[in-house]
Amino acid sequence: MKTIQGWAPLKKYGALILVVLTGLILLMWPKGAGPPAASPRNAEELVFNLAEMETQLAAILSQITGAGRVEVLLTLKSDMEVVVAADTETRVRRNGSSGTIDSWDDETRVKTVLAGGNPIISKRIYPQFQGALIVCDGASDAKVHTAILDAVASLTGLRTDSVTVAQRKK
Repeated sequence: MKTIQGWAPLKKYGALILVVLTGLILLMWPKGAGPPAASPRNAEELVFNLAEMETQLAAILSQITGAGRVEVLLTLKSDMEVVVAADTETRVRRNGSSGTIDSWDDETRVKTVLAGGNPIISKRIYPQFQGALIVCDGASDAKVHTAILDAVASLTGLRTDSVTVAQRKK
């Protein structure tokens, strides 16, 4: 019996070809609905908590060598703003007799876009800090003073002239 020459590689590499084809089929196989979509955060999670920020900042600043006990007071220029996605529908009507335009009436409807019953957040505008007061045990040491000043400026985006580092009274 004669063998066809085109089938010789199939005998030699048949198992490998079968594995590759099976892998390709599995890659292209529909996966159903896919992983669940990430749900939008609750409104409580979107609120900026100034007191929590001050506490976290005090905790990290107290880790600077020589800083000692640290207290932080931050002031805000603006608070956090959350912008939700919305669909806008505008209808325009022409009022007039015999096709002439006497006036135009327009009506705009805005609908918040929801996903899973929660609004879709399109943008978050984080608060801007206005100033900071840091009171700590080691503020009289120039190196500690500078380290705290630089750390607060970099974490808050404030210029160093908007940050005051003061010595705690004894």
